[in-house]
Amino acid sequence: MKKLHGDSRLYNILFPIWLFYLIPTGIWLIILPVNFVIDSLVLYIAMKHYSSNGFADVWRKSILRIWGIGFICDLAGAFLIMAIEFLRGYMLPAINTFYFPGATIIAIPGVLLSGVLIYRLDRVYAFKKCNMEMGLAQKLSWALSIFTAPYAMLIPLYG
Repeated sequence: MKKLHGDSRLYNILFPIWLFYLIPTGIWLIILPVNFVIDSLVLYIAMKHYSSNGFADVWRKSILRIWGIGFICDLAGAFLIMAIEFLRGYMLPAINTFYFPGATIIAIPGVLLSGVLIYRLDRVYAFKKCNMEMGLAQKLSWALSIFTAPYAMLIPLYG
């Protein structure tokens, strides 16, 4: 039987696509807290950078939304990469793009989509209960989108 697609897989160090292979495993015990810590750290550093007080209150009111939004946006980026690879498989079946530089080129739209979505959703939803001025919410959303976008998707797969 002829295969329509090559043996290709998408990878990200901390989250997206390989997550589907690991759903029932204990890797969740590592992925979830690591992402939570990274989001918390970025929020803390950004608030310090912008000389904003009240980190504990902002963190308590927003971190679960920030964390959830990050996962949703990473998934959206991963699905975009899957869609691009699926279409590529039909148009150029003889080329395996998951070896450098193809993996990086295909992953760029997914990382960008994730980053843009993180910014927009955090700006609108994450700081809703924080009673902060919109300018600070935008700055924090930018920091979160820039520093928590799934850049690991850009790492090519070798072998």
